[in-house]
Amino acid sequence: MPPERGSFGSEATELMNTTDVFIVLFEYGPESLGTPLFAEQGMPRRVGPDDFSRDALQHAVTGQSGMQRFFTENGRAFCLYVVLGSHIDRPELVTRVNAVLQTVVIT
Repeated sequence: MPPERGSFGSEATELMNTTDVFIVLFEYGPESLGTPLFAEQGMPRRVGPDDFSRDALQHAVTGQSGMQRFFTENGRAFCLYVVLGSHIDRPELVTRVNAVLQTVVIT
């Protein structure tokens, strides 16, 4: 990771190659609890290729795609933000993302 980067990896995503994935689990403060944006309960454990869009990136990089989901788990508000190094190869890259999501524990 580069020493200077935004909360959603703006500097790091620029360095990605087509086989890379970037996953952020960003926690918001308690004031976010109960708001409509965080109404989804539980962290997504599976995402699909159709969940990704070139328009969903915080910082657009040619060829990449991303997705974000806001949710609440264990009384805490989060955003799951994922960037794929290649929009075209998203079916293969999503398999790697799902493997990581299965290992995340929020206590």
